[in-house]
Amino acid sequence: MTQTATHTNQTTVKRSSAVRTPEVAVGALIIAACVVGAMTWGRSAVVGTPVLVVTSDVKRGQVLRASDFGTITLTSSDDIELVRASSADDAVGLRATVDIDAGTPLTPAQLSAVSPLPAGRGLVGLTVVPGEAPAELNVGDSVRVLVTTRSADGSISSTVEPTVFEVWDITEPDPMDASRVVTLEVGVDEASTLLGREEIRLMKVNP
Repeated sequence: MTQTATHTNQTTVKRSSAVRTPEVAVGALIIAACVVGAMTWGRSAVVGTPVLVVTSDVKRGQVLRASDFGTITLTSSDDIELVRASSADDAVGLRATVDIDAGTPLTPAQLSAVSPLPAGRGLVGLTVVPGEAPAELNVGDSVRVLVTTRSADGSISSTVEPTVFEVWDITEPDPMDASRVVTLEVGVDEASTLLGREEIRLMKVNP
């Protein structure tokens, strides 16, 4: 998957992270993969055609929600392929393939279905507060995990796990503590790597 413009490894300092149970039941996301072919796209060549726009800036890889959409009525007769407002329900749950500025009319090329998880893969959600992961972390980025463990004698050791994980989703910052949930796609047998650790740091890397 295409990386962001800056490929320099980034590390951050962390206090502690809460790890959520692996989420292997992702039916809602898988269902989204089936809707692209059914959506009604149209060439908006007729003045007065309502089309979809995004109401706020959208990052590449972001899963779109109903609240992300607005509509405008075209005042141009240009033959441009845009997503009609009548397809709003079908567009919910799709991913943005590129960064999209607020107010931009949507085209089919800017949206794609969420790929279903392959067999043996699952999702793990990590709750991180500011400073525990790169600030500019985006969906589709590759990360490695720096884990810290405390032994029975009180000694502390840190290890960078060799596995590279892909960022599946990132929630908006919590208004109370600015924490985010970063969801990683992992192998089911790799989930234990992220459980029972004293501290977890996310390090953005080249794929």
